[in-house]
Amino acid sequence: MAGFNKYPIFSSAYFGNYAQGNYTEFDTKGQLRSHGDATQYDDIRIATTSTTRGGSNDPDFTRSFRNGSSQGVFTWYFSPTTEEELYFTVQLPHNWEQGTDIYPHVHWFVKSNGGVGQDVCWGLEYTWANVGDSFSTTNIIYGDVNHLGEDLISDIHYITELGTLSGVGKQFSSMIICRIFRDATGTGGIDDYNADAGLLEIDFHYKIDSLGSDEEYVKYD
Repeated sequence: MAGFNKYPIFSSAYFGNYAQGNYTEFDTKGQLRSHGDATQYDDIRIATTSTTRGGSNDPDFTRSFRNGSSQGVFTWYFSPTTEEELYFTVQLPHNWEQGTDIYPHVHWFVKSNGGVGQDVCWGLEYTWANVGDSFSTTNIIYGDVNHLGEDLISDIHYITELGTLSGVGKQFSSMIICRIFRDATGTGGIDDYNADAGLLEIDFHYKIDSLGSDEEYVKYD
């Protein structure tokens, strides 16, 4: 190809504001790494259909929407009076910027309108460990503010943030063992919506600083 440089480059190339630490780097192996504000966010997505029930406080898997007399589509519905829950695990991906915080949130909706200012509170119980480390006592975080900041309306898609998980000292391929639940008793927030809430998905926003890891078990060599 005309103009193609066949000779090796023996220094890294930087794009962005290198002086202020906000840039993307291509190193001498041609691998990409982002720094500072050049890092980006993505979701670790946990579909509710990939979760597991515990057998004691299970939500109901019930039809949500249909086309006339079709079978329709189904969703997990959580009670307004009993703390119901699902279980799942998360593995941090190779493109995650190790050591940075991650931000869990839930996507959900309701099938009947709520009263003025009513809230649904969601909770996440978790424990997080690197490969080779021990899992510890669980932590529990809650969220009761939906991102639209308005009264609950039937069939509207809402997001509720569940706080922050500190990533200090954590590495890619670390695992998080989780329980997601509706805080129907209001232990950690306000839950005064008096009907079932349908859970669509559990997500974790995480920061990306590379396309992957340099080696299978080493982020940067």
